[in-house]
Amino acid sequence: MLFASAIIVLRLPAALAKRAQRTELAQGLVEVAQTLESEFVRELSRDELREGAIQGMVESAGDPYTVWIPPRDRDEFVKEVQGTFAGIGVSVSSDPQGALVRTPLDGSPALEAGIQAGDLIVAVEDEALTDMALLDIIALVSGPEGSSVEITVIRDEQEQNFTVVRRQIETKTVLGLRRTDGQWQWQLDDGVLVVRIDQFLDETPRDLRSVIEDHPDATGLVLDLRSNPGGSLSAAVETCDLFLEGGVVVEIRNRREVEAIFEAQSESATDVPIVVLVNEGSASASEIVAGALQFHQRAIVMGRRTYGKGSVQKIRDFGEGGTLKYTAATYHLPDGRSVQRVEGEELWGVDPDVVLDAPEDWIAVNERWSDAGIITTGPEWPQLLPSQHWIRNQLDDAEMLQALDAVTQTTKAQP
Repeated sequence: MLFASAIIVLRLPAALAKRAQRTELAQGLVEVAQTLESEFVRELSRDELREGAIQGMVESAGDPYTVWIPPRDRDEFVKEVQGTFAGIGVSVSSDPQGALVRTPLDGSPALEAGIQAGDLIVAVEDEALTDMALLDIIALVSGPEGSSVEITVIRDEQEQNFTVVRRQIETKTVLGLRRTDGQWQWQLDDGVLVVRIDQFLDETPRDLRSVIEDHPDATGLVLDLRSNPGGSLSAAVETCDLFLEGGVVVEIRNRREVEAIFEAQSESATDVPIVVLVNEGSASASEIVAGALQFHQRAIVMGRRTYGKGSVQKIRDFGEGGTLKYTAATYHLPDGRSVQRVEGEELWGVDPDVVLDAPEDWIAVNERWSDAGIITTGPEWPQLLPSQHWIRNQLDDAEMLQALDAVTQTTKAQP
């Protein structure tokens, strides 16, 4: 009991000091707010002052990943984090008359209602969309789950109307080579699988596992993580489970200690040869996957040095005080290397085993891949299975061709 009391006595001065510091901080903020509220040249609301004070504190951290979300933007933030939203499920681009449908999404209410790639959405609930900003159009189309929305499109120079029931749209992140009759083709005629992951969500490992299990005869795998901004840590670790039987995947370190160590856990990891494609847009979870597979010599990493986004964000909701997303720790690869890019440091991100020249126009390459994934109503390709010749002529993707050549050579070298 005496020992416990001694601890309390020893800790009391430190606790009082922290309380005094917080009181001093609050007092300064209150005094400034009161002065501005009563004496500034124009009237300022307390909401303006509160939001400005919070925003200033957050910006003082000097971290682009630490942000404050005001209550009015919370719903949009939640949609972005969860990767789901209530809508009709179309990928669109801007058009002076409204929104051009690039493709309906997999299993979406828009696809079920009959909306097709190439349709031009010109009205929502009889409201014309001419010269309307794309974000405003998306806001009009979105709404409560289960509610109906009237969509007017122009197809073949004729107006058509569709009644679509909004529902939660699950973003598909595991993409293949091209679509035929609405279905992804994953495998080239030489047996190599090509899988593109555009972000890591909770469903990503499950969907990737399905692709691998559906192609037991695959001779190799190109895992394309180019311009993948990252996503869920658990999804990255579970993705590594598909290829590693064990070993460290990533460590999380806060400013004081190692907070967590994640190891691969798998009883059925595939042994198919792998090449991972990365570029300067590959970040966060994609760097974890590339770095872990590289360290354990499970894959050849090709491309260019990754982005270097290895910070861990936590989210705290303060109700009417808004939501704070803040950096609390950093990712470290199995060799201890920090993923996070730090000014003045030489080691960060993932350096590829084989450096590839950047394409002259990556945006154009990416758009050609997007076009190959458009959901159509019937077969569009002259070949039953795509080939490297198709990638060269249709997509003009030199990086992918070099990755395919590398995985083929690895396959030949195996006993």
